[in-house]
Amino acid sequence: MKQCPRVLCAIFFILLSVAATTACVRADKPVGWTQSYKAGYTDAGGKYAGGSEVMHLVPHKGKLYAFNGYWCDSHFSKQSAQVLRLDTAGGKWQVDLETNSIGFVHMKGNILKSVTFKTDKNGKKIDVTLMVAAAQAHNINKKGHRGVSVFVRDDTTGKWSHSLHQAGGGAMGRRVPRDIEIYRDPKTGIDRIFMLVGDPGIISGVYNATTKSIEWGAKPEHPADGSVFPARPLGITEANGKLYFSIGGKIFVRSNGAAPTWSIAYEIGGKVNTDVGGIRGLSTIANPTGPGDSIIFVWTPRGACPGEIKRLDGPSLKPADETTLRALFDTVFKKSGAHARFSLGGYNRFFPVKDPKTGKIVHLVGFEQRIITKDESIKWNHYYKGALYGVRRSPEDYTTRDINGRWDKSKPILVAPRAFANSPFPGEENVIYFGGHDANFNKSTDMAWIFKADIKTVLGR
Repeated sequence: MKQCPRVLCAIFFILLSVAATTACVRADKPVGWTQSYKAGYTDAGGKYAGGSEVMHLVPHKGKLYAFNGYWCDSHFSKQSAQVLRLDTAGGKWQVDLETNSIGFVHMKGNILKSVTFKTDKNGKKIDVTLMVAAAQAHNINKKGHRGVSVFVRDDTTGKWSHSLHQAGGGAMGRRVPRDIEIYRDPKTGIDRIFMLVGDPGIISGVYNATTKSIEWGAKPEHPADGSVFPARPLGITEANGKLYFSIGGKIFVRSNGAAPTWSIAYEIGGKVNTDVGGIRGLSTIANPTGPGDSIIFVWTPRGACPGEIKRLDGPSLKPADETTLRALFDTVFKKSGAHARFSLGGYNRFFPVKDPKTGKIVHLVGFEQRIITKDESIKWNHYYKGALYGVRRSPEDYTTRDINGRWDKSKPILVAPRAFANSPFPGEENVIYFGGHDANFNKSTDMAWIFKADIKTVLGR
């Protein structure tokens, strides 16, 4: 019996609706972990894409960028730190910047950030977004001297400009850049870019709209007397309208204006091993106890420390303790008999994501663990082979998750998540990318990695 056209159309649209609904349900289910980058191949342009570590992941103008490092990698110094680029969700990472192209080498990609200036150096309103990379430059004059290389990407041509800062040797100490922040001085009304450049201190710059470039100050804004820090400054953040940075067990705050100064706003007593860090992962979160912002960080002053997560609330920076990285490991692994001996985390910032189930912001913090266990199969040079991160839902609510699931012999060695980024690609609106590894003075050729997963998998719902 023939069906009339209207009946056939009705049936067609019903089937189409069912198919669409089914597709939505399937798309809403967790897709699990997928490896996006595995170091050790030649890219489409004939360049070697490798690295022992992925230091940063940054979305920028619809693409995703990563900065790797070659610490303890057999390819260094033939290879230097590289900025990698991913153009599509299903694409392959390509080398976008070879930092050794300027004549000296860079072991680690210390900073990669997309920054936006809303004013130029004269206070005129602009809207300029730049990709900025920075790395410690080695042996810049064949005399062992070092400096800080700053690279800025021209998104029209795809080329990177280069400038060298704080060059020298001897008493000037290590020049290891670690963080960058854009901050508008409320007294001058001008956006400034601030960069931690290692032992020499913190420098700042402004955007020149005429030359379309960043103008950096020749001397550090702090210390202004030419002295050097006894440890590496590791983090910088804006909270409650003020700018802060951390070094060792101290947090400094900026007094704004035409003649700015810096002073100690908070201090934890005791000696700090600069190789371990002190105050790490300095980040701003909503104040859970009242109005305004809180500052959160991981406190790791020396080896064998538990990795305390601490918080400073409101403008008065009232201190509070939350948990420890050691507790995040031991609580999950106690049944297997493994115990954390040394906990290190806060490689970058506490990363904010929205929990789709509650609509609230939660934070991710990556960490590694030097462990004691009878099960030698889960250890890589005394470190847990998997990559762990904490999910912070509140000061009292932390859970521990593994990138790529709990480690077993079928999975690659990951060790440490250093970087997090939201996917910039269509169809991956709820996907997060993770990158990392930490060489810890051990051979780590081609051990850099990037994984991705949907938010439900990431949060463990």
